[in-house]
Amino acid sequence: MSFHPLYKSKEIHLGSHDSFEPTLGDDEQIFTMDIGDGMELGFMVGMASTETDVLRVGFHAAKSPRYPRSHMFSPVNMARESGDSYILFSDPTLTLSDTTTLSWYLGTPDINPDDWMEYFVRRMMQVTGAKYLIIEGSSAGGFTAMRFGARFKFSVAVPKIPQTDLFRYREGPIANTMRAAGWTGLGYDGVMAECPQRFRIADIYNDPNWNRGNVVQYVQNTGDGEHMREHLTPFLAESGAKNEHVFSAFKGQFAISRPFTGSGHVAVPADYWIAEGKFGLSRVRKMRARPVNEESWVNPEGFTVPAKVQEARNANISAHLPGNQNW
Repeated sequence: MSFHPLYKSKEIHLGSHDSFEPTLGDDEQIFTMDIGDGMELGFMVGMASTETDVLRVGFHAAKSPRYPRSHMFSPVNMARESGDSYILFSDPTLTLSDTTTLSWYLGTPDINPDDWMEYFVRRMMQVTGAKYLIIEGSSAGGFTAMRFGARFKFSVAVPKIPQTDLFRYREGPIANTMRAAGWTGLGYDGVMAECPQRFRIADIYNDPNWNRGNVVQYVQNTGDGEHMREHLTPFLAESGAKNEHVFSAFKGQFAISRPFTGSGHVAVPADYWIAEGKFGLSRVRKMRARPVNEESWVNPEGFTVPAKVQEARNANISAHLPGNQNW
């Protein structure tokens, strides 16, 4: 047993997934577990003293260079102050290399961290009695929140200034992350044939095989020109929205909120983010009357890409990142 150098919480290494046995009222703890291909999944768990119907799930955006060998968690303060039970994940892909800090939880071609994280989230839901999830993340963590949220019909993902298509992110960081994670050799076409849903949000939400029908409260800083131009605008086009100023997409599944204007890729203030989470939770409560049981995620076979998405994807790639075919 040890204590995390930044968060000061007890760290426990699990020998297997079924040795994770959280209990209401437990002190905050950090768990780690080897999940294969050299990756170690870390997650911070905080347990409320009594059952609540909401579980908070969080994804961090980047690893601090001050703690290259440590797991990072976010949004810590919001989770701790919420009164809800929470589970915050650290990207296991980053345990493959100290040189990569940006975080999309990509895993490797053979191992998808989302599968492992879903298990631990559903275990937490059993223990806490949670019926709904608030899944939060900023930037790269926001991308992951949208991707992961689609596995749960009764979740609200709250991505803040997120990426939506990792092939539209700056070429250097994403290429380095892919190489560190073992994606080298597939090439762009190979990646998209094998698992487009890990890299592009539109490919999840445009296909009912992947889209569980969860709610997304998309929060964008309008002063972040790059993410408006490279991520929100093309994403809305792929969702079928007629212009970039719409307030919803995917037949209301996405609420598009622009509550703040800051200079560049800066954080939306916490008060706005907290409020958006409450809005999203209200929407999911009204729209999704939860049954007794919800089946766990099963990766669909025969994943198809709608023609309009394929056309938009091809146009985006050829116009902005012509070098990706060499990955």
